Amino acid sequence: MSRLAKRTPTMLALGFALTGLFVAAEARAQQKIAIVDMQRAVAETTEGRKALADLQSKADKKKKELETRRDEIQKMGEELKKQESVLRPEIFQKKRQEFEQKAMQFQESVMRTEQEFQQEQVKVTQPIQERVYRAINQIAGRDRFNLVLNSAAVIWPQQSEMDITNEVIRKSNEGGAAPATAPANKPAGAPAGAAPKPAAPTLAPTPAK
Repeated sequence: MSRLAKRTPTMLALGFALTGLFVAAEARAQQKIAIVDMQRAVAETTEGRKALADLQSKADKKKKELETRRDEIQKMGEELKKQESVLRPEIFQKKRQEFEQKAMQFQESVMRTEQEFQQEQVKVTQPIQERVYRAINQIAGRDRFNLVLNSAAVIWPQQSEMDITNEVIRKSNEGGAAPATAPANKPAGAPAGAAPKPAAPTLAPTPAK
């Protein structure tokens, strides 16, 4: 067998491999990919701005109530510290237990309130999120995107011509109130479950001066 005959299978395999690389590269070049900042898209729609502003207003009111309770408990602790030297040990111990119980109840109240507001945020943003998904589906179909990615999953580039968030917000605002129907198909690359939530309302009491 000649050297040429021995080399022919190897050359053919190399040719097939190169052809596969060219085909894959061409397929990638033909793909149209878009990026959407889901958190901003939900928060900056007209309805999203109003819903989150209303929620923040409720959170601010609750925060003031919590700060009032915190100040009362702090004052109680300061008074108890001053009385330690004049109270009988058993009375001081009883008052100390009462103070610790109130402090623990306050911390539990803060945690419970935060959970309630997180649940409320999910409730008010869910219809807006579904409207955003429908807007993405419409834009992806219109502009023939093969893949739409959540920007939270994109490391690079952070800012690019592929970002269609502003167009998604505009399209979502055109859609009117979100109907209570089955959710639209989520865009490719969207995370399973809920989209990233907009920034939660600030609830934790500010440190006492």
